[in-house]
Amino acid sequence: MKRYISTFLIYSLYLFQPIHAQTLTDELKLLLDETLDSMHDVLGNKSLSAAIIYPGEEQWTRAIGISSQFPLIAPTPDDAYEIGSVGKTLTAACILQMADDGLLSIDDTVGQWFSDLPHVNPSIKVRQLMQHTSGLYDVLSSAALNQAMNADMDSIWNAEDVIIDYMQAPLADPGEGWSYCNSNYFLLGMIIEAVSGQPFYTEIRNRFFTPLALNTFGIPAFENYTQPVAHVWMDITGDGWVEDAHNFFMDFMSLNSVAGAAGGFFATPLETSKWMRSYMRGDLISPSLMAQAKTTIFAPGTPTTYGLGLMKKNFVGYVGFGHGGDLAYSASSWYFPELDISITVCNNDAGTNSWELIPVVEALLQTIDDYNELNTVISERNTIEEFSLYPNPFSSSIQITCHAAMQDNISVVHMYDALGHVIRSRSQIRHSGTNNFMLFDDLSDLQHGLYWIEVISDQGKKSIYRMLK
Repeated sequence: MKRYISTFLIYSLYLFQPIHAQTLTDELKLLLDETLDSMHDVLGNKSLSAAIIYPGEEQWTRAIGISSQFPLIAPTPDDAYEIGSVGKTLTAACILQMADDGLLSIDDTVGQWFSDLPHVNPSIKVRQLMQHTSGLYDVLSSAALNQAMNADMDSIWNAEDVIIDYMQAPLADPGEGWSYCNSNYFLLGMIIEAVSGQPFYTEIRNRFFTPLALNTFGIPAFENYTQPVAHVWMDITGDGWVEDAHNFFMDFMSLNSVAGAAGGFFATPLETSKWMRSYMRGDLISPSLMAQAKTTIFAPGTPTTYGLGLMKKNFVGYVGFGHGGDLAYSASSWYFPELDISITVCNNDAGTNSWELIPVVEALLQTIDDYNELNTVISERNTIEEFSLYPNPFSSSIQITCHAAMQDNISVVHMYDALGHVIRSRSQIRHSGTNNFMLFDDLSDLQHGLYWIEVISDQGKKSIYRMLK
């Protein structure tokens, strides 16, 4: 009871009001809170922060766990996380919008923009860079590059130097297969700069962040960044224990700058969800190019298929478009067209990767789906209002009363948890004076949260009521 007391006054206004499936109600927000908390327990990571954008720009956010160690501080929804390769959607969208503007074509070749880049086949198309079918070597795999970054952590790297100094022989000819490769997005960032005459992150800011008021997006390696940041936890000493590595990571300029157009951005989960919904539903790119971006191919070694800078995956019966990302932090951000909602989950524990966040996205989506389904049932079956339930909120018992003046008597009562599972049933009618009633008197072991009571009369009429513990 204590956990929900602060929300009850607001919540009680909604208890007996009609609920529509595509509304982010206070009771659904409570269920989403519980879901994220449970998934944090399952993962055992330092923190999870998540955000959902609903139709009509309704929002749900929550952060749980640990941010800093000294002093011990919990994260808030306003804390930014490094979103890693979720940033590839930004780079890809910039290229596509430039193509819509007639500044380039996604069927241009690399050779039309650059000459004599070592181990880069000039016939590779921009489309193949976006789709990871270029055949290029992933330069972030270079041991020499990693040694150089560690040897001079304060240095700021640009993509061209990384490509020239550390690129190795390609893995395949262009178009011969799919292989995830950050080098592709370094080259795309270089193309953005060649076309626009300014840094890739400035072009992305001018095209997307400023018009969409995405004020928490930034790339600290190159820009002044003032948004509060959830501290990352890493094993930086090699002793097998993760620790608060905020200062280490934020000062690791060589790593953060190298990530660049392939994954160097920070943002809050809420603004990441806003971005993913605006982009994936087609607000920013022409329908023809968006259709090409969403045409995906087999991506071996992953649970997704891959398009032009985006992933496609089925989640609990819904198609999702989005991306995951990892750079010590991890993020997973998705848009679900059938529901017109976007979900983003971020993590600050280097021991948890973005693939492990997919079950969190699925659990949040399942909570929404179950809630929508249950409320559809309620709206269809709420045919009688002849019974009183007391108390609400309850603690250890609920009494359902049918007053003598009413025509119907109670036949059977079912109690459901928030996801629609029957957890109690009663069919024994008791009498007290002129009233008939039924008692659930074994509820003390139930967790705090939302429950549903279905009352069935002896005439076969049904009604469902919401109860809070």
